[in-house]
Amino acid sequence: MVKAAPEFKMTVPDLQGVDDLSAQVFRAFLGTARMHMQLMMRTMAESGTHPGQAMCLRLLSVNDGISQRDLADVLNVARPTVTRMLQGMEKAGLVERRADEADQRLTRVFLTGAGRDAERQMGVAAAEYVNATIATLPEDDRRELARLLDELGACITAASEKQQEARQ
Repeated sequence: MVKAAPEFKMTVPDLQGVDDLSAQVFRAFLGTARMHMQLMMRTMAESGTHPGQAMCLRLLSVNDGISQRDLADVLNVARPTVTRMLQGMEKAGLVERRADEADQRLTRVFLTGAGRDAERQMGVAAAEYVNATIATLPEDDRRELARLLDELGACITAASEKQQEARQ
């Protein structure tokens, strides 16, 4: 049995200069995101998968043979971190690392059959999660939530691009 991580209370910082409704939405969004992550991490832990490994398996399922360096970049983790993660996944028989045929300095990462099975099982767990949570909302609410989240995503993307431009 996998031991669940302890849960700690988190608070939102005082949002100076933000209107009350925007602050309320921000707090609700953060609280929901936090609950989502806790439940997903618990679900992954119960299946014996570390959340970082789950992301890695998902990425490899659609980018099989990605270089280890690119995998670290996409996961936004340090290269030594991805190396340690892959070592554990290799021992578990989920991935295989091979030198790149054209450039021996690169290591490519491939899912094994067991890795593909594990990734499929994560998909089953994710579907069960969606059916137990999001799918319980009325259809009109789900449509509106999807629309609002798409809009929020576009605003976040624009803010991120603006931040990137300011750094250059």
